Amino acid sequence: MKWGDIIFAVATSSSRSALHLTRISGPRALETLLPFLLSRLAKPLEFRHFQKTMPGTAVTRYIHLHDAAGEIIDDCIITSFLSPHSYTGEDLLEISTHGNPLILSRLHGLLRHLGMRDAEPGEFTQRAVLNGKLDLAQAEAIHQLVVADSQGGIALARGVNQGTLSKLTKELRLVLIESLAYLEAHIDFGAEDVGDFEPWELVPRLEELHARLKALQGTFESGKRIREGVKVVLCGRPNAGKSSLYNSLLRSNRAIVTNVPGTTRDVLEERLFIGSRDFVLLDTAGLRESDDLVERIGIERSKESMVAADVVCLLIDASLWQKGLNPSEVSKLILDEWTSAFSNVDLNSKCVVLVFSKKDLLSAREEEFQKSLRLAQAEFPFEAWKSVHVAVEECDELREALISAHEFKTGLKACKDAPMLISQRQRDKVLAASEDVREALVLLRQKDYPEKVASILNSAKISLEEIVGEISLDSVLDSVFSSFCIGK
Repeated sequence: MKWGDIIFAVATSSSRSALHLTRISGPRALETLLPFLLSRLAKPLEFRHFQKTMPGTAVTRYIHLHDAAGEIIDDCIITSFLSPHSYTGEDLLEISTHGNPLILSRLHGLLRHLGMRDAEPGEFTQRAVLNGKLDLAQAEAIHQLVVADSQGGIALARGVNQGTLSKLTKELRLVLIESLAYLEAHIDFGAEDVGDFEPWELVPRLEELHARLKALQGTFESGKRIREGVKVVLCGRPNAGKSSLYNSLLRSNRAIVTNVPGTTRDVLEERLFIGSRDFVLLDTAGLRESDDLVERIGIERSKESMVAADVVCLLIDASLWQKGLNPSEVSKLILDEWTSAFSNVDLNSKCVVLVFSKKDLLSAREEEFQKSLRLAQAEFPFEAWKSVHVAVEECDELREALISAHEFKTGLKACKDAPMLISQRQRDKVLAASEDVREALVLLRQKDYPEKVASILNSAKISLEEIVGEISLDSVLDSVFSSFCIGK
């Protein structure tokens, strides 16, 4: 890459469409193109006059764009952002033409004739980082804003783009700098100048720093769930109402519903949106013993889905005990359903919801049923569960339970505006810094040499600096921006 070049790229789809938007960035980009821009009255255009009198103002004009032979390419809208008040920090132009690929081809041919070159993937944003308009964490957030396929992912990326992660990183880095200053003083000067080296002076602040780094590291998995959706599995015996409930939650007839047990043979997966929260909802084959090979494969996939899920909804058909069963018998039935479903599933990292379908069958015996639940709860080997009653047409109670589970699994309610990690690269850097601080604490407690501690803490500082790109390593930059789209 040559940073003095003027670069260009189409920032919209290059296929036939209503409009095409081409971005141009580089030193003197406006002056280079200006001779080919004329107002509709064939008069030269003024851009810099307005932008010099009102710094930071973007100027937009409706113009005729000519080629080198003086022929009109198209009538366009051109917006000029002058350095340093632009996305890249350089002169930046955005030209909106009619969305015919032939017009776009002529425009780009003119730009190449003028010595401009096609931008590489992510080069606009890379220039923004190198020119100090963004840091590396904010640049990664911009990429996430483009590729995110969930509302949660967009909200998460927007928070990082606004600098929440950058601010925290600088706070943590400052703790390391202060600790390094103490260590360097005792390395460079004698005890008569700065006093004796006391490792316990640093231990409390580094313990707090280590805890904050571990907490930040944990936000990567929470952020992943926010971006990709909390995985919810509907499971239970055949004909418990899973597919009906699945369709009701999605508000579409996605799953086949019949009275024949074992209708669902495979795992169905769809995105579910409740408010601004994203879920991945899975309908599974009914859990039972079967001699049918295809059904057995489906049941095995059901169990695999339960293992991978964040939230497991166990459906129990309320009609099963409308035969005069007493609360103790109902309690045993619930426990049997639980044991059968979760015999090989570790529930410690999951939210569990007992979903009693066919709510109308419970209304006449609500008091007895609640007593049955209390008896069953006393025997449950697992505490993090709740129960809801649903009818096929009424899922509000379950939706509320899923919202609570989403907030618990993502920590979204507790840390709505808190910094979160949005890339594996960021997570790796925080992990490296955390491990270095942990090792430094071990050395301090052993009263090891300050030189060794300082070397390790400096490594931690470098890891934190690389999160926001304060150390501009070419290999790091190339890795980050290679996945960007052209024109961004």
